[in-house]
Amino acid sequence: MKGFESVDLIKAYELLNGANVALVCTKGKNEGQYNVTPYGWFTTYDYEPVTKVLFSSDPAHQALANVERTKEFAICVPSDENADFIEKCGTVSNPDADKFKMFDLKGAKASAIDVNILPENSKAIIEFKLIKVMEESTVKLILGEAVAAWKKN
Repeated sequence: MKGFESVDLIKAYELLNGANVALVCTKGKNEGQYNVTPYGWFTTYDYEPVTKVLFSSDPAHQALANVERTKEFAICVPSDENADFIEKCGTVSNPDADKFKMFDLKGAKASAIDVNILPENSKAIIEFKLIKVMEESTVKLILGEAVAAWKKN
């Protein structure tokens, strides 16, 4: 990926250190449709042999439906956590919405999964395959295993 260098998957968790927002990128329900949703509650829970991540989602969020359907997602760590598009992306949860088009975001194809990522707006990107989704009270917990990781040069 241009402008980025690959990161060993055992060290990918380091890319999330200090981040307050994770932009979860997923594939929408329609062909060629992609989604990006900000999340404030996420953490790594393992890193050997590869980084694993956990995040909490409202069961009604479209991003969760996309992850459950496609079994993959990416996390982009924004270069600027106060960028206007982040809040805007958090206000829309619609199965027909394409936030890349709605908010004029320049997406690029991820390297190992079928999602669009945000290299122009990110300092780090981690691509994940879904391990499982667990329901706990009023939320669902999404667990994923890293399959590719990148940091900006």
